[in-house]
Amino acid sequence: MNKLFAAIAVAVLASAAPALAKTDCDGGFKNHMGKMSIYVNKMSGYELADAVRRSLDAYDSCKAGDSFSVHGVWDQILADMEKTSGK
Repeated sequence: MNKLFAAIAVAVLASAAPALAKTDCDGGFKNHMGKMSIYVNKMSGYELADAVRRSLDAYDSCKAGDSFSVHGVWDQILADMEKTSGK
């Protein structure tokens, strides 16, 4: 019985490990800002400020431990910037 309980506990912990992994908010934000830099001169000040605000909001949520894909948010912001810069 104890071996069965131990096997179940190991299986549960192993499946939960990816969920417990901490996202590198700082490194991800720095990488995201580097990717944003190519669009800076192709956007208005208002559009750039909006992108930076949304990026910082995602960073703050990441640091607070909110459960969402911060990289998905940053990828969408970059896609929006690319679309806007090509007008």
